[in-house]
Amino acid sequence: MKRPEKRWRRWVAIAVVAVVVLIAILALVVPNALLRSDFIRKRTNKNPEHGWLDYDSAYSRWPGTLHVKNLSFRDQDPKAEWAFQLADADLTYSLADLLRRRFHVTRLSGRGFVFRVRSRLTRAEATPPRLSRLPAIPGFPDPPLVGRPEPVVPPTGKEWSILVESVAIDDVREVWIEGYRCTGDARVTGGFFLRPKHRAQVYPSKLAIRNGTIRSGKDAIAADVRATVEARIGPWDPWAFRGSKVLQFVDGDAKATARLDDAEVLNRLLGEPARTRLQKGSGRMNVEASVEKGVAKGAIDYGSRDLALRVLDVAMRGRFDGRVELSGVQLRTWGGGRLDGGHVNLTGATVWDSAGAPYPWWGRVAFQRGEFRPKTAFLFTTTADARAKDAQPLMQIVNVDLPDWAKRLLRLDDPVSAHSGIRLGPSVVELRRLAARTGKVRMFGEYSARGSSKSGTFLIDAGLLSVGVGISGREKEVRIFGPRKWFRERTEWEPEKD
Repeated sequence: MKRPEKRWRRWVAIAVVAVVVLIAILALVVPNALLRSDFIRKRTNKNPEHGWLDYDSAYSRWPGTLHVKNLSFRDQDPKAEWAFQLADADLTYSLADLLRRRFHVTRLSGRGFVFRVRSRLTRAEATPPRLSRLPAIPGFPDPPLVGRPEPVVPPTGKEWSILVESVAIDDVREVWIEGYRCTGDARVTGGFFLRPKHRAQVYPSKLAIRNGTIRSGKDAIAADVRATVEARIGPWDPWAFRGSKVLQFVDGDAKATARLDDAEVLNRLLGEPARTRLQKGSGRMNVEASVEKGVAKGAIDYGSRDLALRVLDVAMRGRFDGRVELSGVQLRTWGGGRLDGGHVNLTGATVWDSAGAPYPWWGRVAFQRGEFRPKTAFLFTTTADARAKDAQPLMQIVNVDLPDWAKRLLRLDDPVSAHSGIRLGPSVVELRRLAARTGKVRMFGEYSARGSSKSGTFLIDAGLLSVGVGISGREKEVRIFGPRKWFRERTEWEPEKD
């Protein structure tokens, strides 16, 4: 009586094993067949201007695993283009989740990662200097010009989702964003979720640069770069928050240190002010920053043992250190924020006078709270307090021959203290309501340098004796009679009296 039952159980077991083996075979054979054919490429690459996927080879060693060589992908939206390449990748994925229209990668490891992104420009923006610094993205035309707005296709509800839980990529070879290219030894870890036009999220991810070089175009502007960037992007709707709008969901922290063999990066950070430039000398820059809901704050430190610079046409050289602290910076618009303070110090310095003779000097400037506005004429607007060995550099900026009695009153070897409003921007420097004291002499002034031109009005006040000095381009003026009234009329400012 029991033999038929045992036979039945045996046949059921055999059938189950056969089904499992068949499924395993299909799970191995079918993916390999699809990967070796053009099926995936044809399904993905329907429009060469969007979502283009390619690879040299791909195969599955075991059901639920893939190995891919030279994977590449590119895409674009109306404002930007981007692409990545991965030399080798191994991943495991869930077979069951494929039935739910989800490609669920439980682990992805790889090496040889390259990432590039660039803005799409108007013809006016596509200048040769800017184009020379942008990355090339094969498959997209150069220059990357803004195209006509495309009709937006609403979600259908049948979109596949992609879930990548664990990413570990070594040998990150290149990260090229706009005009800045970082190469070297780096590693990326993290994960993400994407359901096109419905929902996206970047899980806590990390970029660790162990030793890198940053270039702008062909020029190396930073070496020995060591950085850690940790970030996450909270869930957002890609349909509603496109382009840079997604940056309002970013949280993260970053630390970086780099050796600067010249001061080009600092000149760009300052907006390359008129008649002012950091020139020769290597140093080290440190950056610390944090982001909360797309709003960043941080500090930038720089130090150099021997830096040559020009400040409003006055040549200086010495030990330099500086710090700038920023907050409230909106990443989405890069519209600026607050300058929370900072300082610059020049010690053990040599300054060259107008005749080219050197003399020893030192100076310290402390910046107060102000504004940081990168998209306006003035990058930094603040007030500053300064102390220096003497006022000789200030008199070089004024650059006029004073009467002999004024030279005798103005002792250039006395320490000087000063207070002034400052505005710095692309090719512009302004000193507003400058008030300085050296010995018994007080100096007041307004100064502006724009491009190659400069203008200024100064009052040198020694009590009963005073003199006014005016600069307008190459024209110079000295006022001995009624200098205070003359100064007030030119500046609409009444200097304080002792």
